[in-house]
Amino acid sequence: MTNQERTKILEMVAEGSLTIEQADQLLESLGVQSQTSATPDQSQNSSGFPIFTGKEMAALEAYEVDADYIRAVQEAGLRDLTVKQLISLKNYEVDADEIVALREAGLPNLTVKQLISLKTYEVDAEYVRALREAGFSNLTVEQLIALKKHSE
Repeated sequence: MTNQERTKILEMVAEGSLTIEQADQLLESLGVQSQTSATPDQSQNSSGFPIFTGKEMAALEAYEVDADYIRAVQEAGLRDLTVKQLISLKNYEVDADEIVALREAGLPNLTVKQLISLKTYEVDAEYVRALREAGFSNLTVEQLIALKKHSE
């Protein structure tokens, strides 16, 4: 099974065209077919879209994490995220634009936990840029949060 097929199935679940059970059956069926007919090139030709089980797809759907959100987060630079990490980012309303803005403000390698902490304490890219312009560079995430907490 190709990643494109998996993506399409996830999108169909998100649209409501397929139930989780139907998607799980389809994934199993296609998985068996692709294992018997796949060439080495197909298995290495990855679009970068994660492979989800039926249970994982159900969890993503329950927390309204759709294919567009996953794709946007990946394009923002976060790849190889677990279902739990995707759900956490969505629950804390961390979006791809914020991730990109923070990277551009000088925080290129943030973890999911750090992104959530920054969001929780309302440390955004504008705040980071303002501190840098004031001469505070090389601050850690913890230092940024501490400054924000003490400035309120």
